Amino acid sequence: MDNKTYYENLQQYISTLTDLRLQGQKIAAAIIGQTLFHEDLFYISCVDRCLNLIDGFIIMLNNRNLTCAGALLRLQMDNCLRCYASFIAQNKEAFFDCIINGDPIKQQSSIDGNKLTDGYLKEQISKIDKSFKKTYNQASGYIHLSEKAFYQTVVKCKDNHVQFQIGLPLPEKRNTVLLEAAEAYIHFVHLLYTMLHGVANSKERYDQKHNG
Repeated sequence: MDNKTYYENLQQYISTLTDLRLQGQKIAAAIIGQTLFHEDLFYISCVDRCLNLIDGFIIMLNNRNLTCAGALLRLQMDNCLRCYASFIAQNKEAFFDCIINGDPIKQQSSIDGNKLTDGYLKEQISKIDKSFKKTYNQASGYIHLSEKAFYQTVVKCKDNHVQFQIGLPLPEKRNTVLLEAAEAYIHFVHLLYTMLHGVANSKERYDQKHNG
């Protein structure tokens, strides 16, 4: 896919991401509602992080920066992990305190007694989203120095000659991968919003009952 075609196709993804950003602001307002609870601080910070990541992801798509786009996809998936962990935590108050105090959540346990490690959460959330585990593992390759960096650096390998590119624009053949990352990113923002809508709806019911 050449760059001209890439940017033509990119516009639909940018439009969707922009709309998702507006949706996120509405979700945050609904979570705050008329009464602010301890756990709301966690959920609205989750939304804020999501929106900031969307802003950065759009820039990386426009710049055709696959390394950073892949890393931001992985960070957005981390939002999903942490949000899901809040629903299955054995002691929810301790979980929220853990996040707010900056302590690792792997110190906390799930309702079935397992530690809330990233590996455990990845397996659990994959039960409700079958694509999560594979995409998470692939995106993690952009967080750590891995084969992703190698294959992005090597442009051509033929007849005992290797051509490298260091600090040059992304080859056009990688444009398809960038758009696939955009599709995955949008998918996992939707997954996060599905979870957060449950929080917002719960807050709305509480406000109707107690605040008229």
